[in-house]
Amino acid sequence: MTKEARQELRELWAERIEDFRASGLSQRAWCREHGLRPNQLWYWLRKFETETNQPQNGIWIQLDSLAPTGSGVVLRIGNVTVEIQRGFDPQVLTEVIRSLLNVC
Repeated sequence: MTKEARQELRELWAERIEDFRASGLSQRAWCREHGLRPNQLWYWLRKFETETNQPQNGIWIQLDSLAPTGSGVVLRIGNVTVEIQRGFDPQVLTEVIRSLLNVC
């Protein structure tokens, strides 16, 4: 593949990923609508994420808790509940959220 062809493919997938993220659909649903295989989307999401080394969606924010020592946070999004205790590993939470985004 020529350098120009690789660049065109990269630009095509950058546009597709932007469309996917804006759609609010799961990876499977979006791929079904666009006639693509989910593993293709997953590959390019991972490729761009690795290059930018930033979370796939959104930004991280700092939450200053006024809760008593030892308590955590419970996030409810749709029918998914994530309970986060003090001392959690942020990398694990990142991976859990990414996994949920892939199936939700």
